[in-house]
Amino acid sequence: MKYWVLAFTTFYIFGCQSNQQEQSTESTYQTSGQLEFATNFTFSNNELVVSKPWPGAVKPKVYPLQDSIKRVVVTSTTHLPYLELLGLEDRLVGFPNTNYISSDKIRNLVDEGKVKDLGTDGNINLEILISLNPDAVIAFDMGSESSSLDKIAEAGIPVIYDADYLESSALGRAEWIKFFGALFHKEAEADSIFSTIVNTYDSLKTLTASIENRPSIVSGVLYGDVWFLPGGKNWASGFFKDAGGHYLWEQDSTGGWLELSFESVFDKARTADYWIGTSTFNSATALKGQDERYADFDAFQNGKLYNYSKRLNEFGGYDFFESGYARPDLVLADMIKILHPELLPEYETYYYEQLQ
Repeated sequence: MKYWVLAFTTFYIFGCQSNQQEQSTESTYQTSGQLEFATNFTFSNNELVVSKPWPGAVKPKVYPLQDSIKRVVVTSTTHLPYLELLGLEDRLVGFPNTNYISSDKIRNLVDEGKVKDLGTDGNINLEILISLNPDAVIAFDMGSESSSLDKIAEAGIPVIYDADYLESSALGRAEWIKFFGALFHKEAEADSIFSTIVNTYDSLKTLTASIENRPSIVSGVLYGDVWFLPGGKNWASGFFKDAGGHYLWEQDSTGGWLELSFESVFDKARTADYWIGTSTFNSATALKGQDERYADFDAFQNGKLYNYSKRLNEFGGYDFFESGYARPDLVLADMIKILHPELLPEYETYYYEQLQ
């Protein structure tokens, strides 16, 4: 695939939202409810169903699709790109801890006072929330937020659970744009945007399909005495494979995150070609400052350190954790550029940068 195809795709998705919004006619809303990758929600013309709204949930959540949501609060930065891609950012009226927002459009709305800061996530200021009179709060619950969300529901504000983070694939998570499309009666636009993302992702993936030289990869860092890194079935490890890399734990069957000792990681990955993903350590110096043993890895010594810190706002918000989940095509392009730069000679990474 040529670079101009990727550039066109980026322009198409980010540049045509206003036209899509103008052309949308909510009164003619129809949906087939077809999903290609996502497994944790379904929808039809009448209702949206989230199969597992949080880990361990025994009952699905069912939401009627009737009136469009005019004023909304969301509780995760990962929800924001779906609103922006669909041209709906002006419907956002509140968000917890606005400092972490990376989107320029939504930051402008914050600066203009159109999006109010609701305090810290998990401890939302209920008084401010009620004053905003939102039609719904789109929230996530990882098992510990229920009491806070129950208070919101008790105040008469509908809570809609977004559980995209429970998807096992990057494209499955990105397909939750259709969840937002159903809620806001923008199903056709959501279908079109997601199809473009999938087509680009598939074109990029084709570039590496016949690659024989697959560089070895280690990921993650220590938190205390435990090294956290993606399991072999984790959505993150899928990027490494699709980009033409050999993730050293790709044979592992874990869908979540592995918790290993430094010694076990070092024994397996000391000679890894690349170290991709270093948490909040955005320089080689900072990384070594946490633990000098990191410098014993070949990837560290050879300068093959990369992190998702290229788009970092002044308050420490990583755009990778905002828009990256909605744009797996850009993440994959970054990975290919790192591992096989000759395949995308004119492309410049969007999220990732080489650490110095």
